[in-house]
Amino acid sequence: MNHRFTLSMLLLLLSLAAGAEELTKIISYNTLLTFNRAQRVEEAASYLRDQKADIILFQEISRQNSDSFARLARLWGHSHAVVAKPWDDYSIALASKEPFEMVEVRLDGMHHGYILVKIRGVYYMSLHFSSFTYARVIQESEIIVKRVKPLLASGARVVLAGDCNNPSPYDAAQVNSDAGMLEWRRFRERPEVETLRNGFFDFQAIQNLFDAGLEDVCFFWMKRNHYDPQLRLRVDLALLPRNLEDKVVAAYIDVSRRKYLETISDHYPLVLVLRDLHKEE
Repeated sequence: MNHRFTLSMLLLLLSLAAGAEELTKIISYNTLLTFNRAQRVEEAASYLRDQKADIILFQEISRQNSDSFARLARLWGHSHAVVAKPWDDYSIALASKEPFEMVEVRLDGMHHGYILVKIRGVYYMSLHFSSFTYARVIQESEIIVKRVKPLLASGARVVLAGDCNNPSPYDAAQVNSDAGMLEWRRFRERPEVETLRNGFFDFQAIQNLFDAGLEDVCFFWMKRNHYDPQLRLRVDLALLPRNLEDKVVAAYIDVSRRKYLETISDHYPLVLVLRDLHKEE
């Protein structure tokens, strides 16, 4: 069975069933330095073109500025783009079919930073937490919370997604009982790299986001429909305020073409579909 065709047909049927409802498709994608170190750009563009996403939140875009990345984004049908660290490696980026009403880039106090944009009244944040220490990830999560909490308190529609370099508290039992993964992580630990806390994964960073009013929507959708135990460690997360949970039509990590996608990046794309996200209520 062609899983890409199946997912596309599913979204089409959902759209037809929704009638007047508008579907917004969002992808979050850690690209491994612009699609496997720029070796698989055409393949990635073909995949993204087929996905027909409205907005894509990127991590690890390398050696691009906003203008050059906007030219690249046209390959998959997007006309607007922004890059946080021009011409640098491991940069946050964001591309969209529609123009940005607002663009905010934060690098201070963060390893990779974040980009926050506003499109048709909705805020989108692409984020990438540090991969070096759990303590640094906690600090960066506190910066994110400080920024988004006033938006959430005002009832704003906010979508956060990216590479959190930290598992969700919902996966605590699974990841902290995975002896092989823990042993591999412990082997990598050294003074400047401390991703485990007392030998186990720590969840405070993501819990901080939960406490601010955000929810890990993929966990519930994947558990019902798309959960793949071979993923083992989920660090690419989509986080929504609870006032948007009933708008979720689909939320999953795309492993439908596993071998193909593994030639593009060491991460799989995270896909999120919401209904009437931009509709005023």
